[in-house]
Amino acid sequence: MRLKPESLLSLMVAAAAAAALVLTEPWGIKTALYPRTIAVPLLILALAEFVFSLRARPAARGQAMDFKLSEGVEPGIALRRTLGIFAWILGFFAAIVLLGFPIAVPLFVFAYLKGAARAPWVLTVVLVAVAWAVFNGLFVRLLHLPFPTGLLLRALH
Repeated sequence: MRLKPESLLSLMVAAAAAAALVLTEPWGIKTALYPRTIAVPLLILALAEFVFSLRARPAARGQAMDFKLSEGVEPGIALRRTLGIFAWILGFFAAIVLLGFPIAVPLFVFAYLKGAARAPWVLTVVLVAVAWAVFNGLFVRLLHLPFPTGLLLRALH
């Protein structure tokens, strides 16, 4: 039985996830939490994809198609949108470095919702509060993860 490339890929991903589970066994629970949280669903999904790829009927051979990100969008507009998203990502990274995660997360959510999404004030305030509550509740209070102070805040102290 010859494996299709997609079957082989899903099997390799499943093997990597299983290896992550085995290699993190001796680690402490806090240290291994993130890799295991990612590895368990990844292993399940990769094995499911492997089974589905074995059962799938071969697709009819057709003409090769080019990869397209979007249709009907002018290249200039697509480039401007792409650069805009990269600017937001770099801005978030800069906020994390300068202010630290606990301040950067709600600040970025606020800035994005008001700046890019032009969301109404009530929705913005609610989503910022939810983002802060989830971040603070999960990472700070529940998991007790220490976040370093941002460079700007460290310089002010």
